[in-house]
Amino acid sequence: AKYGLAVTNELLDVFGPGLMLGYDIGCGFSTTVNNSKLVGPKLRQHHAQFCVGSFHGHAHCRLCQLDWHPLYIKGCGLEDFETCEHVFSRSNALASSTWHTSAFHRHQLIHRWFETWNQEKVAEMSKFLCNNYVQAQDNIATLSPCIEASMKAMNLPSAQTFEEWHEAEKEYLSNLKHEPEGDIVRVHAFPSTSFYFLP
Repeated sequence: AKYGLAVTNELLDVFGPGLMLGYDIGCGFSTTVNNSKLVGPKLRQHHAQFCVGSFHGHAHCRLCQLDWHPLYIKGCGLEDFETCEHVFSRSNALASSTWHTSAFHRHQLIHRWFETWNQEKVAEMSKFLCNNYVQAQDNIATLSPCIEASMKAMNLPSAQTFEEWHEAEKEYLSNLKHEPEGDIVRVHAFPSTSFYFLP
């Protein structure tokens, strides 16, 4: 945990208050950081918080998702908090060119690749921010009428109902000690499926 704590401390120093930190295990690591005598007070003073990235969040249990998935945290917007996954995906192409090189040349190529990637990202930053802003505005303009129409069709009095449903689901799952008997019976009663392969 010491590396994670050191990185969190550095991010708080560099970016200041109001930071949302995405981490594959942000749900559990948040407790570790809050219990740290050095980083915990700084995290709370900066009003920073953790979430679990969108990609990894779906592998967590539903109750965890309701508290830690960016989809349910106000202010996360369009961010998926999976930058490392994007970097790893793009850098995979580098593997074939370093396969038969010496350790020195492998490190050199990797270093050059990340240096170039970093320069490209800095150069594209304003375009990235502008595109995200335009996408957010477009989502608000196109999705708001759809949501309002759906709310009207379902006779929902206000958007507060969605938050009430969210809290009700959290409360239900928090109080659920065992799987409901009806669910177990339905699963066991499900008929076996036969598979047929056509020639």
